[in-house]
Amino acid sequence: MNSRENSKAKSIWDLPLLSTRIRSANVKFTEMLFGYFVGPLGVLIMTTVVSTYYLTFYRTYDDIVNQGSFLTLLPLISVIPMVLSNIIIGILIGRTKTSQGKARPYLITAAPLLLVSGILVFFIPDLPLGPRMVWMAVTYNLFAAIASPMYSSPHYLMVSLSTRNLKQRGTLSVVSNIPAVAANGFISSIVMPLILSWIKAAGSAAGQQGRWQTVMAGFSVIAFFACLLEYFFTRERITEESTKLDIKEETIPAAKQLKAAMKDKYWWIIMIFYALYQSGVMFKGGFIFNIYCNEFFSRVNVLGMEMNGEMVQSVLALISGIPLAAGMLFIWPLANRFGKRNMVIAGLVSSIIGSIICVSSPASFWVVLVGQTFKGIGSIPGAYIMMALFADVLDHLEARFGFRCDGVSMSVYTAVLTVVNGLAVAFFLFFYDNSGMNPAGVAEFFFVGFEIFAHAALIILLLFLNVEKNIGEEQKQILERQKAAVIASGGVWIEPEERERLEQEKADREAEEARKRELQEYCRKKGLSFEEEERKYQEKKVRKKGKK
Repeated sequence: MNSRENSKAKSIWDLPLLSTRIRSANVKFTEMLFGYFVGPLGVLIMTTVVSTYYLTFYRTYDDIVNQGSFLTLLPLISVIPMVLSNIIIGILIGRTKTSQGKARPYLITAAPLLLVSGILVFFIPDLPLGPRMVWMAVTYNLFAAIASPMYSSPHYLMVSLSTRNLKQRGTLSVVSNIPAVAANGFISSIVMPLILSWIKAAGSAAGQQGRWQTVMAGFSVIAFFACLLEYFFTRERITEESTKLDIKEETIPAAKQLKAAMKDKYWWIIMIFYALYQSGVMFKGGFIFNIYCNEFFSRVNVLGMEMNGEMVQSVLALISGIPLAAGMLFIWPLANRFGKRNMVIAGLVSSIIGSIICVSSPASFWVVLVGQTFKGIGSIPGAYIMMALFADVLDHLEARFGFRCDGVSMSVYTAVLTVVNGLAVAFFLFFYDNSGMNPAGVAEFFFVGFEIFAHAALIILLLFLNVEKNIGEEQKQILERQKAAVIASGGVWIEPEERERLEQEKADREAEEARKRELQEYCRKKGLSFEEEERKYQEKKVRKKGKK
């Protein structure tokens, strides 16, 4: 055994306990359900609620609010360690090589960090104002600058690393974005306002803080197990290619990756898109959504029912969110027919129309409901298929430069989201808390007006994103390059379809052997005949096959 094999054998990632539970060469239902839906959903619910509502929790401390600048400066200053952390983690992912991939190991590392940090942000000891502000800053950055990027960087890479099959990757792009939509739309904007009503009903600040702690401890525990679920039910098939083909993969320095990526216009378009698009997402997110509703609908009668701001927020989010939820059923067939980019542009047009409707009468419940519904329809393409376009760009970079730029691209991507997420709320509060500004006008502009300008700019930008046109040919180019590398090293080239078939046969064979071992152990414990039980199993299998 050579030194390379020795190092692999000794790696902790080769332990069966840490191995992926996904054996199939193709993406199947189990992987989509647990690895890309249930697992991410549990984590993103927690991270979205913390990111959106931590300032709402901090505002239960009167001395913190009266202090003035702390709630504005905290998210601003925290952007610095958050950006640095995202860059470092992205670089580390690019340099990581394990049998479990380069991104997935960071998912399992993030699980305990999410648990601890999610709890500590909301468990603030009874300290004087100064030490309490330090506690808030440290625990918030433990979450935002360490735990969250440790999860988000590998999480957002999973679709692009899962498979080269464009159809399967497209399906994963839709499925993987459902948890983000659910966390932002359903949980943050519908469920959390109802929970906020329950929290506020506690009356005293101490009572409200206790209820916050109960809620967030529950979300943090769920996130811990959900993160483990995502780790065990995902697989990096693209990362595994070099191992299976016995190609010695060169470690590309992050600086070289970044320099190459920055030469490509498609890479710049994707990054600028996410910066502007995410700004709109944050400005209409749960925290600012809640303020807008309390400014314009603190007390309103809807169909004979008296409603407060929180109830209006839940109703608006629920009804206008129905198109966004239903969009997962039809967006990919439309994207296949008309193109991913074209569908995103159509969505941006619908969003602009919705924003104009809302601005026309921001204090009318029914007008805002109609406008928000148009905005919900407009959000469908950006929510479900943009990550597939991002994956296409990463494949394009590999075809153009001969190496993947995943690590550094994800560093920049998550850094962009981090800066936007950190600055958006602080930027809003700077104007909203300014005594010289009209609070209702500020809430109106950021919640419904901003996206008119941002999405108009994005439409122009996307007209230059033509990466879909040549992605098929570029993937063939990558395949030819791999073939040449295998032959040059003296290996035997096996076509991808044949590799998938052989790999699937191996996985099926191993699963059958494991089933027989389990049945033998069961028969031994129960004193049954293995031959008889095996015969029953095979007969049942034949009957089931016959019914199909």
